[in-house]
Amino acid sequence: MASASSAPDLTGLDKATQLAALRRQMASIPGRRDHAPSDLPEPATPATSDSLTAALASRSLRTIPVHPPLAELLPHGALARGTALSITGAGSVLVGVVAAASAAGHHVALIGQPKFGLLAVYENGGDLSKVALIDPGDGDPLDVASICIDGIDLVVSTVRDLDVPPTRARSILARTRTHAGVFAITDGRMPGLDLTISSRPIGYGGIDGGRGRLRSITIDTTVHGRGISQRTGRFTVTASSFGEQGLRWSPAADGASVDAGTTRGLAAAR
Repeated sequence: MASASSAPDLTGLDKATQLAALRRQMASIPGRRDHAPSDLPEPATPATSDSLTAALASRSLRTIPVHPPLAELLPHGALARGTALSITGAGSVLVGVVAAASAAGHHVALIGQPKFGLLAVYENGGDLSKVALIDPGDGDPLDVASICIDGIDLVVSTVRDLDVPPTRARSILARTRTHAGVFAITDGRMPGLDLTISSRPIGYGGIDGGRGRLRSITIDTTVHGRGISQRTGRFTVTASSFGEQGLRWSPAADGASVDAGTTRGLAAAR
């Protein structure tokens, strides 16, 4: 199985040395996708199969894919390059975003995410060789993020549950748009974000009466942002059956909700 890469240990280094180490690490990353404009005009209806292929190729350079149930909630059916967003709530959503991006060949940097589930990324079909884990130590994670944005497709960072000052936010947003990447925060608040993805688990499958193996999780997800009305969806992430690979993401059955018995069973299983 491929391994997630790890940036050099930045603990105890001064800011200049930290940034130099990160730049060297980024320079060693092969094959980053070409920069592309972040505006996403709808392509004209193609007349031939060749023009259809060209339109799809152009669209793939302008976006980073996500799993289909989540894609249905996003303005362009994917994460648009040059945008910044917040991803909070159920960890399965962030895992799915990282897995889909890395599986499509995009490089991902995770900054200050010590409890992030790399095994879950692999089980979702992600490519761990495209994922870099970065520990900012006592330094400012946004300093690290501002460097990673220069050359990495998707940068996910903590802001340590703080309010990012507007001047700092404008700098990060400008770099994100200039370098046509996607920047995401997982906590705190940051002005100027293009999109917010919030989710919560509402049901679990596979546990009955406090016994059994957790087989699925049902998640409510809400997306809102600039220029779009709030969109809400519900989907289920299910573990693969014998002989299958990867987790299955599918729309949840109508009326799926938290079941009191299931919730008690999950608490007992913990």
